[in-house]
Amino acid sequence: MPLKSLRIAVLHYQAKDDPPDPVVAQVSAALRAAGHEPVDLRVDESVSDLVRQLTRARADLVFNLCETFAEDYRLEVNVAAVLELARVPFTGSGTAGLLLAQDKVLTKQLLQFHGVLTPRFATFDGISFQANGDLSFPLVVKPARSDASMGLGVEKDMEGLARRVKRIREEYDDEALAEEFIEGRELYVGVVGDAAKPEVLPVVELDFGSRWNRKRMKIANREVKFGPETPGSPHLVLPTDLSDELQGRIGRAAVTAFRALKLRDYARIDFRVSSRTNEPYLLEVNPNPYLETQCEVAMGAKERGLSYEALVQRIVETAARRHGLGVASRATPGAPARDAAPAPH
Repeated sequence: MPLKSLRIAVLHYQAKDDPPDPVVAQVSAALRAAGHEPVDLRVDESVSDLVRQLTRARADLVFNLCETFAEDYRLEVNVAAVLELARVPFTGSGTAGLLLAQDKVLTKQLLQFHGVLTPRFATFDGISFQANGDLSFPLVVKPARSDASMGLGVEKDMEGLARRVKRIREEYDDEALAEEFIEGRELYVGVVGDAAKPEVLPVVELDFGSRWNRKRMKIANREVKFGPETPGSPHLVLPTDLSDELQGRIGRAAVTAFRALKLRDYARIDFRVSSRTNEPYLLEVNPNPYLETQCEVAMGAKERGLSYEALVQRIVETAARRHGLGVASRATPGAPARDAAPAPH
């Protein structure tokens, strides 16, 4: 049964002098279209202000869009912890899932335990070095707890590796994770729902475009993710040439990761398909990914026949069921039949 109308606080981080993130208005509009009452709840760096606003909002549910707090992306986990301590129902992953996924080294170890293929890797904490298999250059090197590709780079020799590890230690106060670079296609898949029966959305591909310099490594760094999209530049597409077998393997790996890392409601799982072996390597697991209308999860949902408004409503419905909020007989706009696309097992 569809969800009854709720008062929903849209919780987001915004520094005092920053303009509003467009995703806040987009999610609020989607909630309003579904018959809910959205309430803006902006936080900056004050925990007491967060608690005060939560109390004042008197919301049935919080739609948690906070990906950072006090200009520190690692505190995303702490925002969820405050919500849990206050016993406030909220969307997305809780502290357990956010903490597991934030630690990329622990994520890889858990995925390996569950038989999910990931690139071979090594870790550097400034004192010791730990390798998982024999590594070959080039290596993708990044902070172990980074977000949005911060500090990420590709190194082709030991000298470059040492420089980047040192830089990560100094600039991000973090250990470094080095992974073998997988030459091949970069694919993203959204997962929505709860762990009991998650739904895998159609695959979205990052097309690096015709103007990408052949001498540059095809990797989704900050330039690719946040640079302006111009003709021939990297852009997202819906691939049409993936075999059913490959899509099945990707879907099963995504569901395994979703469950192993205790994620909830929605996530984006990133893969590289090796051009040499056609094996899908899981690169990254993203709980509560950025949810604007043109994002990878929204693109996959639209391909499935799920509008942006219905995607947001699906997230709300899943969270509401978990928290025991009631339902009413009202149709979800733009949503296909729930059994139209069962998750792979």
